[in-house]
Amino acid sequence: MDANETRFYQLLEELGITDTVLHEHVALFSANQPEAEDCMFPGLNMKNLLIKDKKTEEYFLLMLEDHRRMDQKHFKALTGWHKNRFATEEELWDLLKLKPGSVTPYGLPNDTEKRITAVVGNEVVTAPDDEWINFHPCRNTATISLRKRDCMRVLESYGNRIILEETTE
Repeated sequence: MDANETRFYQLLEELGITDTVLHEHVALFSANQPEAEDCMFPGLNMKNLLIKDKKTEEYFLLMLEDHRRMDQKHFKALTGWHKNRFATEEELWDLLKLKPGSVTPYGLPNDTEKRITAVVGNEVVTAPDDEWINFHPCRNTATISLRKRDCMRVLESYGNRIILEETTE
């Protein structure tokens, strides 16, 4: 277990969050790889995309249900971003201390300058508070399930700006 994952579990303990389920699995780099079908757990299975606005150099961490496509126009209207691209492997490491395939909001404590805006997909926003939300715990060989209410408490504790997507594409 690396420092990112250790810090995440320490935060869960500090916040008194105990209702979790850890699922160990093969390394997943994409929701589209064949093994991903065996890693669908109860609740919302999420993917995370770190996007950089090329004009403003702002970063956005999109948290979407794993089979959802990112609609550029929709998210431009929601976030105000201009031309964008996926963050590079180097940017991912510099900002979150994560490797490709392991992108998760639980790496946000490494964004000490709060350069990343977290964009929470409508699937999570409209889910009941007791719905399981599934993200990697800072490594792509496991998925951790937290209740929505607890997942949002964790996100809010990091202090990054959060945009809630309250409509569908």
